[in-house]
Amino acid sequence: MIPEIVLNSPLIGLAATLLSYKLGERLTEKLGVSFLPPILTACALLMALISFTPFFSYEQYQLGGSFIHFLLGPATIALALPLVNNFATLCRHWKILLAGAFVGSVAGIASVILCARFFGASPQVVMSLIPKSVTTPIAMDISAGLGGIPPLTAACVIFTGIFGAMAGHKVLALCRVKKDIAIGLAIGASSHALGVSTCIGKSSLQAAIGSLAIALVGIGTALLSGSVLSLLDNFR
Repeated sequence: MIPEIVLNSPLIGLAATLLSYKLGERLTEKLGVSFLPPILTACALLMALISFTPFFSYEQYQLGGSFIHFLLGPATIALALPLVNNFATLCRHWKILLAGAFVGSVAGIASVILCARFFGASPQVVMSLIPKSVTTPIAMDISAGLGGIPPLTAACVIFTGIFGAMAGHKVLALCRVKKDIAIGLAIGASSHALGVSTCIGKSSLQAAIGSLAIALVGIGTALLSGSVLSLLDNFR
């Protein structure tokens, strides 16, 4: 039996997260598939560990997992490096970027509200889903402010990011979107840092635009979510 002092140590949750991600990386490399990001495998392994291990609960995991959550903010800020390297290009296309971020914010809010209501989701669930395309630290605050359920929001944000990382470039390729500015803006506006992480190996400009889109759409969603929700309510 594992001693209680070990199970209640923050190092257990932290070590479980890092080991799960490393196993996910090895599995992706061994299988040679691009549609299986390591984070997806890590999430599945952690869910199995928490669900099927009687002595290891979610609360015990969060003692160390909360450190990973804290690092989401600094990790997102670290994406500013491509912004610095492509600052001149961003300045030249600032109108396109602002317009794209505005459209992305409104489309993201409106689409999830309409879909959630169509499938009969409760008002609290709808509020929780509204910031699904925003990076986790901002999304949870928006959800709490709207009266949603922040843990549900975090799960939806992660799912959205994983889907964007897996399918974002493929969907845009099918739609024949080839411009780095358009690709970075679309992925950053829809699947935040997880999606943008797939842009880094493809194009520095994509990563820069995606990083800026994360910030702009986060601000836009925080400012516009209430207005879009009220507008849609008036048309019901």
